[in-house]
This record gives sequence, C-alpha cells and structure tokens, in this order.
Amino acid sequence: MSTAEPNKNIFCIYDSRIATLVSPNSHELVSTQTLTNFLKPCSKTIHHSEPPFLQNQRKNHHPLPKIHFKGWKNPQTKWGDWVETLTAHHAFTWNQTDSCDALLSSLYHFPKNTSLILALVQHWSPKTNTFVFPWGEATITLEDVMVLGGFSVLGEPIALPLSSDLLSIEAKLIKLRRRMSKTKSRKADHNTWLKFFKEGLEEESHEIFELEHVGFLCLWLSRFVFPSISDSSIDPRVFSIAIHLSQGTRMALAPSVLASIYHNLSLLKEKLVSFSVKDLDLKVNGLFHLVQLWLFERFPILSPSCPHELKKGEPRAARWHKLNSDSDHASFELILSALESKENFRWRPYVDDLKNWCSVSHYKENEQFAVVDDGSNCDLAEELRCFGVCLFADEIFGLDCVEKYMPYRVAMQFGMDQDVPPCEFTFMSPFCNEKFSLYVPAKSYKPCVSLEYHNWWKKLKVDDSDKLDVVMIAKQYCEEGKLASIGSIEIGSKRKSSSNEENNSSSVVFEAKRLKKNERSFKCGFNNDDDVGKGKKQDGVGSYDSPLDVEDYACTILGASSSHPISI
Repeated sequence: MSTAEPNKNIFCIYDSRIATLVSPNSHELVSTQTLTNFLKPCSKTIHHSEPPFLQNQRKNHHPLPKIHFKGWKNPQTKWGDWVETLTAHHAFTWNQTDSCDALLSSLYHFPKNTSLILALVQHWSPKTNTFVFPWGEATITLEDVMVLGGFSVLGEPIALPLSSDLLSIEAKLIKLRRRMSKTKSRKADHNTWLKFFKEGLEEESHEIFELEHVGFLCLWLSRFVFPSISDSSIDPRVFSIAIHLSQGTRMALAPSVLASIYHNLSLLKEKLVSFSVKDLDLKVNGLFHLVQLWLFERFPILSPSCPHELKKGEPRAARWHKLNSDSDHASFELILSALESKENFRWRPYVDDLKNWCSVSHYKENEQFAVVDDGSNCDLAEELRCFGVCLFADEIFGLDCVEKYMPYRVAMQFGMDQDVPPCEFTFMSPFCNEKFSLYVPAKSYKPCVSLEYHNWWKKLKVDDSDKLDVVMIAKQYCEEGKLASIGSIEIGSKRKSSSNEENNSSSVVFEAKRLKKNERSFKCGFNNDDDVGKGKKQDGVGSYDSPLDVEDYACTILGASSSHPISI
C-alpha cells in the first residue's frame, strides 16, 4: 500500500507506519513490514487496552419477550399522495438540504423480523457502541445511516436556534398543535395532522395554508426520523428542524439519528438482560428498521435472497421493500450461529455497483490521498468531506441523548486496515471544520488487521457457561460425517505431513439446515483467502490447517480458540 507524506500543518486523520498485516478471515500473514494507513486514534500499547468483553447470550431459559418497536413506522395511506403533491413545488429545496433519499425512503414498507433484531442485540456493547462478535467488532456507522437512511452527515446541528424572523412560524405550529389537542383524539397525532393538511386546508386562512410544507416536514420528522415512544403524536421538538429545512438550510440529521439508534440499542440490551417472565412485553423506540437493513447488507445469508432491482432515482433502501428475510423460519439459536461466523459478514457492501445505484462516490478504482478544505464547494470536495465526517470520532447528539461515535474500532468497514483501538474514548471533532487530510482505500481493497490487533483480540474472554449451548447448536446443525476446518498460524512452521495435507485438500464447509423449504443454507466456510488484501505482497506466510471436531469448532466461534497467537 502506498502512502503520501501529510502536511504537518494539516490534521491527518490516518496514521502511516510500518506494520505486519494479517487476514481477518484466514488468519494468514498477508505482508510483513508494509507501510500501512490506520484510522486514528490508535492505541499506543496493547497492554493498556482491553478487548471488549463478549457477554453471555441468554443465561435464562425464558421464552423470548414480545418486542413492540414503537419507532418502526410504515407510511400512512395518503402519505405517498402528499409526497407526490409537494414534490413538484419543493424538490429543489429537498435537493438543497440533501434530504431527498431520506424522504423517498419513507414511502417503503420494511417487514419486521424480531428474531433477527433480538439475536443481533445479544452482541451489542453499550460501552463501545459496537456489536462484539467472536471474530471482531462491527457497528452501524454514519456511512450506513447516510447510505441506507438517506440522511445527511453534513449541515447544521439539530439544536440550531431559529432566527427572530422564523420564530413566528414556530408560534403558528405550536398554536395549531394545541388546537388539534382539543379535538376528539385529544392530541395532534399523525393521522389527524395528515388529514388536516390534506383535506382541511381549504377552509383555513392563508397564513395556515402557507404552513403546508413545514407541516409536511413536521410529520416526516416525527414519524420517520425522531419517532416518539409514548404515542404517535407530532413532537414539538422537531418544529425548529422542520422550519430550517423548509427554508433550504441543510441539517446534519445522520448523527442525531445514529445517536438515537445507539441509545435505543443500549436500552433494549439492558431490558433483555434484566427481563423476567412477568415482563414479556417490551417497548422500544428508535429506527430499528435501519438496524435490520444494516443486518441485511452486512449479513447477506440472513437477508431476503432476491432483493428488488432498483429503479432509477430510488434510494438503496428500496431493495428491501416488503421483503421478508429468508431466516423467518430459522430458530433463534441458528441465527445466533450465523452472526458468529466471520465468513458471513461483509465489510464493504457499498463498493459494489448496483443497477441504477452507483457505489458510494468517494470510493474510486484507485486509492486516494486528499486534503479537504472547508472552503471548497466542488462535488468531489463534498464527497470527501462526507467520508471524513464518517471517520471522525466524536460525540453525537440526538434529541434526548448523547452517544460516543468510535469509527476507529471498525476501520475495516471503511476499507481501512484495523489497528488496536485506544482504551479510552478520544474524539477529534474540533479538527473537523478545518483542513484535514484523509486516505480513501481503493474499491477493490480487502482490509486486514495488524499483527498487534490479531494478538490483542486473542485476549477476548468468553464465559464458559455459553459453551454447552453452542456445542449443542453445532451438533444439531453440522452435517453428519463432516468436520469443520479452521486455519491456525504459526510463523516459521512448515505445513504438516502429507497426510494432513490430504485431509485439507478439499474445502470443508459448515452447513446448517435450510432456512426455508429448499431455499438457502447457512455456509460457514473456513480457510478462505478471498479477503486477503488485493495487491499486497504475501511475505512470510506460514500456516497449516488442522481439522476440528464439533466441540473445538464451538469453542472457536465463541472466540476461545486454542490456536496460539501470532508472535515474532
């Protein structure tokens, strides 16, 4: 990998240094003493940074609770008509505020798969705001919220106050909301609000008629961006945001949406850990449909087998419109086992070009080293600034929460090689509005981990009480007569005897029972070299394959592999 010498007067978001790289899938050494670019901040020493603890899954044997996802809203009957009506008059403003994709995404239905969400939440760590799997960390990033939700990462914060000339609009909205509270429904709920603006405007005064666009944005924000857990009413906290958007002011909605997702994932995890038989109905808020879309993109094996082909102008989320996951009939334990296999995870789903949807524009065929200046207004500069914002560790603010955003823990999701993260949260937001230099990997690059990270992750400890359950799952779903095989690395070791080589000549695949009649199977292949960094010179590779029995395999997917860490 090449690198560029950063200007010492400009903040550099990456750290270039000589490192030894390891494939995250096969655990084979990819290259030694290679100049590599890591996402800052990195830990100064692995002895001061502990891997996140992989908690027990479900210690009790109670039935899974019934989850009420209060923020999972489908479009109302006449919502599409309202969007279509206003498009002709306000499409320019929506483009100006970079909210077109987010608005269009509200037109689609995304069926819930509660088992998928519950299985994923088992791995959530509120301390790091990441999913901690046996094979590493992953999380929903600003890039995911930007691509799947269509929300802007750039713009003004949602707490931006209104200027004096706009306060009158807010006063009219407050008055209208109070007026609706006196109706039969006794609240300004979503349906009452929609009916008023769609059917009742003709009887209103001119000043109320002028509120249609901002009223539309209030409903969109209350229902599809910042849904309330208490009821389906219009939230007055979104009034100022709606007014700014209606005036063409770009608002950074993505950080606030992500903060809400993190906050509600942590609340759900807390409730699942503490729930009892007496409390089988749980209510949670937040845009959990984005969590499910993230899972579909990152774990194709758990997604619907045939996503829709996008039509011109459709947002990426439209691929999953009204589609049910192929894992609808899979057991909870089987879904957990699929999540625990690193071969099932896609680090870079957005580099692929889909019909009528191009890959994320900042990813090019060749790697890039660029300086982003706040004064640059060209499209390329904006694309790179969007990417830069996704890479900056920061505190992100929701309507009622503040969360830590740590992209340096999941650098491979941005195509960058992963190094050991620092033990304490470090944010770099003061530099974000200044000039900064960044590194953008090539679209085809397969990210790796540093040797230090590989050894650091081996320190991950798992409670042995989980072992029995996973062994039972493995025994239940392994094909009879087949043994899983996983690569173990020892530097300088020769391959084992010819008899061992013969055992490894065929690829051994861990297969599960089919999810749905004759549809897809879970496949957890091992010794897969597909993710070895493209273009990297493979120096000093020393590996051998050893067959594992079912019990050893269970230990392996729990992160308690008996293979030795690499050392030099």
